[in-house]
Amino acid sequence: MFPSQSGGLWRRPLDGLASAAPLVAILMISVLIGLFLWMTEKERRQELHVNLLRDTLWVEQALRFQLGTHQDNLLRLAADLAVQPQAIDKDSLSRMRHLVANHAELLQITWFDEQGEVRAAVPPHGLADAGAALDRPPRDAWSLLGVASPAWSPPRKQEGRLLSFLRLPVNREDGSTGLLEATLALDELLATQVPWWIAEHYQVSLTGLDGEPLVKKSNAVGEPTGSQQHSMSFDPPFHGIFLTLAPYRAPRNPLHMLLIAGIVGLALLTVVNLGLLALHFKRRRQAEQALRNEQLFRQAMQDSVTVGLRARALDGKLLFANPAFCRMVGWPAEEIIGMMPPMPWWRPDMLNEIQQRHLAQHSVPRAHSFETVFQRRDGVSIQVMVYEAPLIDDKGVHVGWMASILDISDRRQAEAQASRQADRLQQTGRLITMGEMASTLAHELNQPLAAIASYCASCQNLLAKGGADRQVLATLLENLAAQNRRAGLIIRRIHDFVRKREPVREQGDLARLVRDTVGFAEADARRQGVLLRCQPAPVASMPVRVDPVLIEQVLLNLIRNAIEATLENGVPDGVVDIGLEYQGDCCIVSVADHGAGVAPEMMERIFTPFATTKKAGMGMGLNICRSILEQHHGQLWFEARAGGGAVFLFSLPAWHGAERASATLAEQDAGGNSDTRDDRDE
Repeated sequence: MFPSQSGGLWRRPLDGLASAAPLVAILMISVLIGLFLWMTEKERRQELHVNLLRDTLWVEQALRFQLGTHQDNLLRLAADLAVQPQAIDKDSLSRMRHLVANHAELLQITWFDEQGEVRAAVPPHGLADAGAALDRPPRDAWSLLGVASPAWSPPRKQEGRLLSFLRLPVNREDGSTGLLEATLALDELLATQVPWWIAEHYQVSLTGLDGEPLVKKSNAVGEPTGSQQHSMSFDPPFHGIFLTLAPYRAPRNPLHMLLIAGIVGLALLTVVNLGLLALHFKRRRQAEQALRNEQLFRQAMQDSVTVGLRARALDGKLLFANPAFCRMVGWPAEEIIGMMPPMPWWRPDMLNEIQQRHLAQHSVPRAHSFETVFQRRDGVSIQVMVYEAPLIDDKGVHVGWMASILDISDRRQAEAQASRQADRLQQTGRLITMGEMASTLAHELNQPLAAIASYCASCQNLLAKGGADRQVLATLLENLAAQNRRAGLIIRRIHDFVRKREPVREQGDLARLVRDTVGFAEADARRQGVLLRCQPAPVASMPVRVDPVLIEQVLLNLIRNAIEATLENGVPDGVVDIGLEYQGDCCIVSVADHGAGVAPEMMERIFTPFATTKKAGMGMGLNICRSILEQHHGQLWFEARAGGGAVFLFSLPAWHGAERASATLAEQDAGGNSDTRDDRDE
């Protein structure tokens, strides 16, 4: 016991050192590689700096040598011109042409006499013609006469080029003095004198005191590095001019870079491998812990769900069943796991159906659902819904079926009960419809029945007096028959309206319909002490296509409500105004009273069924009126009247008969046929 404990105590530090040794080695390798790369880069930079200094000196010497060559050539030419007569000879002119032709930087050579006139110029037409612009020969140039050394002018920009002028005095034997001038392009000087192997590695430029390049030459693509450039003064001959070489980033040696990359890559690979190994062990421990947690979670989920879960192999062997499934069928899991078909919860009368279903599933392995009946262990049958999907292993092979099973016995019972309740509700709806029809008939038949009673009383009074006028009795009986027919028509229309039939529309004049309706209600209103005042329409007629009986009932109901509101407000000699006007394509009918107006609590529900403020009212009138108008594609609303009272308005679409004649005939035919069928059915 103790040796093992001491061995364990020694093993722990050794394990720590063993695990730390690779890290220390990798750290040392990384430091050495970094030191090696730093030293290599430092040596490379030193070498580049030395090469930069050497190449700058080489370019500077090459340019000075070329400028000295031009100066020597012009000195010899000036000496030859000094011994020649006033006109230049062919040899000197040929030498001038030779110098200009063989040196691209020499743009022109000009010989001036002592008066400043051009004696000879090669080429003859060129920059010498721009003497005014260049101020050549300069006024101070004549001070060189008698001086043996040449002079260079400060460089200047002209026509996109950097030019400088080399001027030498020409002292003739006869005592006259002239001036020999050479125009030199410094950009061409760089282009011709800087070799390609310099231009590929450096940007060679002549810069001013501000460091900005005046002219430059480069054969490489890209920008030079500004941190390693080198400049040196080019004075003499050019004061304030510097020769600057700026190196480009040199491409690295591929083999050298490959070697460094290989070393760094191997070190990184070692670090990555060690890290991956540690990560692998960490993830393995996490996976094992997660697996244990998942097993516990899966077990808890299986024990808590109320849906039955069942897995079976392709041959029907039961592989898994959760507690909910076991409670559903009444068998414990230890008795049914591993059981082969037929299963004890299969009903004997359904064995063939179940076997046929299993064969069909094997032919087309896809997710499906079906309803079936299970028989519990106690013999009770339950209805279940089975959702089954293929069971696939880790290799993608179909090895069985996984199913979730719901006990839908309670649901089916609830659906049956809901169906029975729906039937009862439908019967109740029919009774409500019959009640609405009865209340509507009772509401709408008041006017014609009152008229019939009035005509009957008049006839009885005439007969009681004796010697009644037959013509008066005939008129009263005709009115009585008309009101009887009108009552029957109202019954039929209301019956059709309650049964949701389309109204029998016919073309008519709304203005005439309003006048007739007002005339019909005028006698009853006068008897109650209310005056009906009808404002005529602004046009002679207002053609509409409506059911005149239903629209008449709407207007009568609104007029009757207005009369009652006026009387309830106690207004003596009250007036009810009936208006009619056009608004666009709509005909607007208004009924205005002098009552108390619509109560605030009734504004939101005034058109709902059974909403009323009358003691004996049923609250169906306005609701029926709105339904009738909606069937005619119209609207019903109310507004407050200025000075007290309310205005009820309804709209109907105007009828443009000429363009809608065909539609009218078709609708009439369809309406007539349907009414005929309905009448036969009744």
